[in-house]
Amino acid sequence: MALRTTVYTGLAVQELLRDEKDLGRGDRDLAVACLVLHHGDRPWNAPTRLRDLFRDSAPDTYRVVSPRPLEAPPPTPLDLPQMVLAMVGLSTAPRMRDELAAVRQVVDQCEDEDFDRFLTRAVTAMLRSKGMSSEQLEEAMTMGTVATAFQRSLDEIRQEGREQGQVSVLRQLTARKFGPAVAEELVRMLKRTPGPEPIARATAALFDSDAADEFLNRVRQA
Repeated sequence: MALRTTVYTGLAVQELLRDEKDLGRGDRDLAVACLVLHHGDRPWNAPTRLRDLFRDSAPDTYRVVSPRPLEAPPPTPLDLPQMVLAMVGLSTAPRMRDELAAVRQVVDQCEDEDFDRFLTRAVTAMLRSKGMSSEQLEEAMTMGTVATAFQRSLDEIRQEGREQGQVSVLRQLTARKFGPAVAEELVRMLKRTPGPEPIARATAALFDSDAADEFLNRVRQA
């Protein structure tokens, strides 16, 4: 009965607030008084408040979770709302990876598939708003796959950065040995077939070739 009357009261208050938009906090009179007519032979012994149905809960209240300052100590694993909110203020991929791993550990311990899916949707939406999303992340259905997909995306970004650095060095070496025109042609060929193996073969061809045509032919054949 406490749950039923709470639902009825909430619906009635929602309607009253809709009709009294001009009134501010403290300007409203008592909105709803809920009465239960008891006509049984025995005394009424059921809880009259929703919070009395639970041992450690107050369903008629809520908790405000504010963003955690960057210099604050990390939240404990039991403070899941603060852990999730902490990710909102992160702007670097490595720190986001660490936070995702921590949240994943807590979710795995809960062993609740519905909660896992709910949190996954919230986290992927947050990552999307930061521009950190990818096709794999959009398809993730659990926090485990979110953390794995994010790590894979981070590894791909790092690999791409390493390859760009290697191409830049190889371009400079080629320009020094065969001239800038040959170096630009090399870069165009590597863009058509990116990856670490073409870069390695082009590097070997650079040291093994004595002429520009020989060098470019080796890279094309590779």
